[in-house]
Amino acid sequence: MPMRPPGQDYRLLPVALSVLAGAALSLHADWTDRAGALAAASPLLIPLLAGMGFARARARSAAVGSARREPEAGNGPGPDAAAGRPRRGAAHARRMGLACLAGLSVGWSVAWAHLQAAAPEGVRQAVASGGDVRLTAVVDEDPARAGTGCAGQVRPERMAAGRRDLPVGGHVRMLVWNMPCDARTGQRLEASGRIKPVASGRRAAGAVYARTIRIDGEPTMRARIVGRIDDALSGRLDGFPAHARGLVPGVALGRSDRLAAPLEAAMRLVQLTHLIAVSGGHVSILLAMVLGVVGRRARRTAAALSAASVCCLVALVGPEASVMRAVAMSAVVLAALALGRSTQAVSALSTATIAIVALDPWTATGYGFYLSAGATLGIIVVGGPLADHLATRMPPLLAEALAIPLAAQISCLPILALFTDNGSAWGVLANALVAPVVAPLTVAGLAAALAAPWAGGVASLLLVPASMCTWWIDAVATTLSRWPGSGISNAATFAACLAILAAMLAVKRPLAALTALALLAALIWRQARSAGVDIPDDWQIVQCDVGQGAGVLVRAHGLTIMVDAGPPGEAASQCVRAAGVGSIDLLVLTHAHSDHIGGVPGVLDAADVGEVWVSPNMDPRVNGAWLDKHLTRRGITAKTVAEGEERRGRDGATAVRVLWPRGDAPPGDAEANAQSIAVRVEIPGGLLVMGDQPASSQSRFASAVEPARVMVVAHHGSADQSARLARNARPSIALVSVGENSYGHPSARMLQMYAPADLYTTRACGTIVVRGSEVTSRCERPVG
Repeated sequence: MPMRPPGQDYRLLPVALSVLAGAALSLHADWTDRAGALAAASPLLIPLLAGMGFARARARSAAVGSARREPEAGNGPGPDAAAGRPRRGAAHARRMGLACLAGLSVGWSVAWAHLQAAAPEGVRQAVASGGDVRLTAVVDEDPARAGTGCAGQVRPERMAAGRRDLPVGGHVRMLVWNMPCDARTGQRLEASGRIKPVASGRRAAGAVYARTIRIDGEPTMRARIVGRIDDALSGRLDGFPAHARGLVPGVALGRSDRLAAPLEAAMRLVQLTHLIAVSGGHVSILLAMVLGVVGRRARRTAAALSAASVCCLVALVGPEASVMRAVAMSAVVLAALALGRSTQAVSALSTATIAIVALDPWTATGYGFYLSAGATLGIIVVGGPLADHLATRMPPLLAEALAIPLAAQISCLPILALFTDNGSAWGVLANALVAPVVAPLTVAGLAAALAAPWAGGVASLLLVPASMCTWWIDAVATTLSRWPGSGISNAATFAACLAILAAMLAVKRPLAALTALALLAALIWRQARSAGVDIPDDWQIVQCDVGQGAGVLVRAHGLTIMVDAGPPGEAASQCVRAAGVGSIDLLVLTHAHSDHIGGVPGVLDAADVGEVWVSPNMDPRVNGAWLDKHLTRRGITAKTVAEGEERRGRDGATAVRVLWPRGDAPPGDAEANAQSIAVRVEIPGGLLVMGDQPASSQSRFASAVEPARVMVVAHHGSADQSARLARNARPSIALVSVGENSYGHPSARMLQMYAPADLYTTRACGTIVVRGSEVTSRCERPVG
């Protein structure tokens, strides 16, 4: 009889979760937002409490079982030994509880010590006062796109508030806004501006909103090498399709900034965004290649070469949370290999978690680490056994392709629900379909990146098979994101996963499996039906619930007008169908961000579109090209419009007028929001529909804004609003198109600014219908 592999050792897991929960509570406990601190730690406290409850229940079960068993005369232990077993079980539970409490305390203390070093008292006082500071620093990380500019973390060498020098040491970090996007790690920075607090749990002690800034000096050697690799790879990808230009750097190097926003949104909807985050998969592939060449017999040599390879990978892709989790786990495994000892995945993950909390608690308590560690734990605990179970009825590779993504998805959904409001029933299928191309794409992409600066021809050859893989990922993500069952709520997505899990567990019982799949089909059908709200025939305005995006329908002077089409998925098209719209006379696309144009293909399927207006700034370029492709397929040529453009209704009166942008709108990604379209639609009392303009742009056309009975507030209710425009518009009804998000939308400042109006948000009220002065939604009264 074959021996079964040993089970996992879970003894260290509750302690690791306790340490992590303690660190999360410590970093988020700003004493003004204790609820936020508990929310940040809740994903960790729930499994911790469940594990402690399981240990206690196990001890009780052992006590009951021992009491019921009686040893045969002359055989086995006597009554004293039987009575000792429940006591030992209870003692084990008590020890585990004490260990968890100790871990909670240690996690809190370690994070508190890091926090004190990262934000000395003088710096905290300066941040709280919010005055002007002067800063001399070294760029600590390449800046990332943030709003209309870039922001990056720096390591201060000197910082002064007025005439007072602030205490800065090697642990202090500051976030600098308005940083040049081409700044690189290691360069020197001099800046002056106002200092403001950052959200609790952030690594930076504060944020400096720079008014003047100067960058000089040379980047670090690592930054120069990585920059050369990035530039060379980008040059080699110029002649390839958009999906290859975005996905090859994304999958191979974790560079998600080059991915077309509609494709990124489609991948997010069907749970494929993990492909563009360097994680355990990259480390596993790298270690398999090294060990395949070196072998395991020379244990210490294999471990040393593997460790060196992992260090090179980190240098290339950067120390992201998922990377550090994978590196820490691999360090435990490689140490065991060097010592000739075996290790277990749960123990390695637990040890890695404790180590990362000790070294960098901010990384350990970020959502990226939660998702990476949660997916890993789900794969170990559920994915492996489920794959073994399925392998009795199907090929092992197919069993793994189905079981592993399902386990990861179930583990991550509770965390994803904190910052996204929809998902897809097709996530498992999407991951199973792309699984065969992930490893070849990763290997070819990494090899092409390393070859690009020195052997361009070799890199170009390697990119050919890589682009075939990216074509397949693009096709899977785009297709499945438009199927019924995509764009459903997180609760429905979780229920769909459980139905799939039930079908897999019942694989040996066809009737039970078919029942579970029938329940899944019924759920998808019900969600598809319920997504279309009951919209009366005499509607005047329909603010569609498209999640974190924008899409509004309006009737004016005999025309049906739609402004924006929401993110990828079927939310906007379902709204169009529910409103009974078969023809859209004018589709206004305020700008080319995916949460405004991603649903265009579905809208084109749902209704005949006559004319399309777009902004003079349709950057990012890949998004604009994607939109042109879909419009061209339908024989539609978009018209670029600017301030003063009008469309007359069937009665000859003006139906819609463009208020912004101006004809000389500057190009560039950074200006896309600022140059988005704002229109006034001539219904009784007027309707003002904003795009994503910041306050600076709103102020520039505020004088042209007339009072409007109804207004769609700019940028999903962000805090960056113009008080002057709000005063001029004076809406009686204010609508905010917003979903679950991590940006703080809708903001308290916006709610206060539009407090005189009856305010409704799609996140709270779903689809909102306006008929004259009557507002219909699932909200009984305005939310603001």
